[in-house]
Amino acid sequence: MAIDVRPLGDDAWHQAVRIMEFAFGEEWPSDAQEPERGRYEPDRAIGAFTTDEMVGHAAIYSLRMTVPGRRELDAAGASMVGVLPTHRRRGVLTALMRHQLNGLYESGREAVAVLTASEPAIYGRFGYGLATEWVSVEIQRTARMLRPVAGVDEVTIRYADPDKVLDATNAVRESVVAARPGMFHHNESWRRSELADPVSGRHGGSPLRCVVAERAGQVSGFAYFQTRSSWDERGPGGTTTISRVQATDAASAAALWRFLLDQDLMATTAHRRLSLDDPILAWLLDVRRAKVTVRDSMWARLVDVGRALGSRGYAAPVDVVLDVHDEFCPWNAGRWHLVADAEDADSTSCVRTEREADLVLDVRDLASAYLGRPTLLGLGAAGLVEERVPGTLARVAQAFRNDPLPLLDTPF
Repeated sequence: MAIDVRPLGDDAWHQAVRIMEFAFGEEWPSDAQEPERGRYEPDRAIGAFTTDEMVGHAAIYSLRMTVPGRRELDAAGASMVGVLPTHRRRGVLTALMRHQLNGLYESGREAVAVLTASEPAIYGRFGYGLATEWVSVEIQRTARMLRPVAGVDEVTIRYADPDKVLDATNAVRESVVAARPGMFHHNESWRRSELADPVSGRHGGSPLRCVVAERAGQVSGFAYFQTRSSWDERGPGGTTTISRVQATDAASAAALWRFLLDQDLMATTAHRRLSLDDPILAWLLDVRRAKVTVRDSMWARLVDVGRALGSRGYAAPVDVVLDVHDEFCPWNAGRWHLVADAEDADSTSCVRTEREADLVLDVRDLASAYLGRPTLLGLGAAGLVEERVPGTLARVAQAFRNDPLPLLDTPF
């Protein structure tokens, strides 16, 4: 079967919606489409065609993302990837991924691609590695007690119209973006889509609620959440579902959590997209009574190994030769000499070399450590990273780590 992958024209959005509805097996309500359409970049969308029929689609969002060392780089956010069920397992997705990654490399535009996966097993074969994780927490109201946090009494919480406080809440989020890898800046379309509240997505819950935390007269944090009531013979058993809690300081974050955990008639408070080092996990007095689960979040792909590794900071000095295996993007394969000084950002470089390798690894495993996730030592213990020079893996693993841990706070 011949597959032709090419850019889409003016009707890109409608073609994409058709593919998405078939690929994901459900209708996409028009009110839920609008936020996505506002972010969609038709000039970065591609379609896979057999004769005149479009059978697959993939898009890119242009993101400006934080990476370790408080640096930023452009990242390609791959999204809306789907293939018609009639054409699965016939090479369509491979053709889309190859066209997309080849195009990124040849353009020199973005050195890193990222995505969230509907099925995690799919993207490893294209060189994507797990780069961030989400912690989901469900806390019963009976287990809401938190450890004391200095300054909480100085914080006030009030309801706010999310539209009217958008500039202030975005400023709070931007202060967090600067320090945490994996987060990306919101342009106007992304800021507005944060407030989207399609009725089709409420599932019987309330409209989007917003509260802001204020300290010394300034907005120091905010939360977006929804409440859904539930009653049985024992009484109220509603749920507060949080989509975002962010603050400029620990006291404001703690004050917001105390408010969210103590809603009248709500038996459970849930947040599905926290980082592994979120402070709520440290504040809970009885963490065992909270339901905590971990799942994959963002997957990263190093489109250009040299540029990608040379664009991030490192927690410790590093001088290492990496022999990278990359079958899908062969221009990355081979030995790379990475040199970085934690104190001098301008000294970082990653170039081709003929020197013997210190470590041998697959590009997906290199990508899994790219944003600072502490994974290299574990991959070595699992036999997925070969250490040619004893002691190298521990040193490189330390250099790649980042504090705080990476987080994707805005799904795409």
